[in-house]
Amino acid sequence: MEFDYGVDIYKSEIIKKIQDFVRIKSTRGNFKRNQPFGKGPLNALNYVLKLGQTFGFKCENFDGYAGHVEYGEGNEIVGILVHVDVVKEGKDWTYPPFGGEIHDGKIFGRGSFDNKGGCIASLYALKVLKDKGLVLNKKVRIIFGCNEESGMQDIPYYLSKNKEPDVAFSPDSPFPVVYGESGILDLVLTKKIKRNQNQGLFNIEHIQGGEMHRKVPGACSILIDKNQYRELDLMTLLTKYIQTKKVNVESIEKGDKIFVKYNGISCSAIHPENGDNAISGMMDILNFLPLNNGDLKDFISFFDEKIGQTIHGEKIGYNFQDEISSLFTFCPTMINYDGKTLKMHIHIRYPIKTKYEKLIEIIKKITSACSIEIEVKEHLQPHYIPKNSFLVKNLMSVYKEETGDYNIEPITMAGGTYARTLKNAVGFGALFPGEKQVAHEVDEYLNIDSIIKATKIYARAIYELAR
Repeated sequence: MEFDYGVDIYKSEIIKKIQDFVRIKSTRGNFKRNQPFGKGPLNALNYVLKLGQTFGFKCENFDGYAGHVEYGEGNEIVGILVHVDVVKEGKDWTYPPFGGEIHDGKIFGRGSFDNKGGCIASLYALKVLKDKGLVLNKKVRIIFGCNEESGMQDIPYYLSKNKEPDVAFSPDSPFPVVYGESGILDLVLTKKIKRNQNQGLFNIEHIQGGEMHRKVPGACSILIDKNQYRELDLMTLLTKYIQTKKVNVESIEKGDKIFVKYNGISCSAIHPENGDNAISGMMDILNFLPLNNGDLKDFISFFDEKIGQTIHGEKIGYNFQDEISSLFTFCPTMINYDGKTLKMHIHIRYPIKTKYEKLIEIIKKITSACSIEIEVKEHLQPHYIPKNSFLVKNLMSVYKEETGDYNIEPITMAGGTYARTLKNAVGFGALFPGEKQVAHEVDEYLNIDSIIKATKIYARAIYELAR
């Protein structure tokens, strides 16, 4: 079945709708009745449901948690899971983060790739099937969630009101087919600083770094009080460190105070190897300085011994890797120390075959030795669908025939999608092999040619699964 022409006639419309959609700022807001994740996600949900309604689909909003558009008949359901919410935009964009501007064949804006392009592509793929008058023997539901980026509380609520799809895919990942996703774990480490440092060489008054719990921090700063030991030339020590390590560190001396800032490179915590973790860098500076013995020094020593500037948990002393998964990653993302309590957020992606209980046991063992408390802020179990399943085989066949790439194989990834919320779901594009992963990054963009190509693939995939 040929779908290219049906998609091509809507190309300019698809581009315009994605631009308009990106202009809706749908970061999480405050809870209210019928808008549990704030006004922005609800506005975005209403946008796609209204668009689906103009296409002649059955549309329903489930109390602001999620919604769906429906086409086709039958007892079985094919699901396409997308999300309308986006992460915070961050700073230093080249183009307005909610402008939806087009430059060099790309639509720029927060959520353009993750996942508003996938939302609109799915809607138009289904519209093309409807335009052709094709008979579908299964119901097709595009399910729009409002809380993928901050907890995935939306899909469980949706499933409490609706039957779970029999098969589903999420256009929120790389192509060809993602049949497994790593476990996701967000922790907070807390250390009470009871033994005061003020009687020592100098006092660390404050530590602050990171802005988001799933981003490699791009900056971390400390404030030092030189105390009575003014003859200790801390600036000379810091200069020596900077020259030796060749790092981007600012230091300003003002009276008895020294302000130090480590400038790293921010990126998604899913792939910390792409950045320079400012918290890890600053902890290395603190470990270098002649700190007094005490609780803060104990935490810094713990960090150096068990975390350091590694990203794959090399210092933890346990090999978490398996043969099918992405690498284990352990990423400090935020830190705050106010003189009394130190809190550090850790973002972990762990392999599919790793047991969560074993992982927590190991982390508790190494943290308890330093009297560090741990709190689990969020945990999502790994997800896995056999490669020889009906769903994986059919989507792989569609991808190969549509692209001509017959040698490609299904993959696993560290990222997390709605696929993990269902029993029989996988990730399926819209990132093509060789394209840069820009989700959650400054200057996020959507390649126009790629999303049009993906729309054609989705039309074919929906038809093959639902006919």
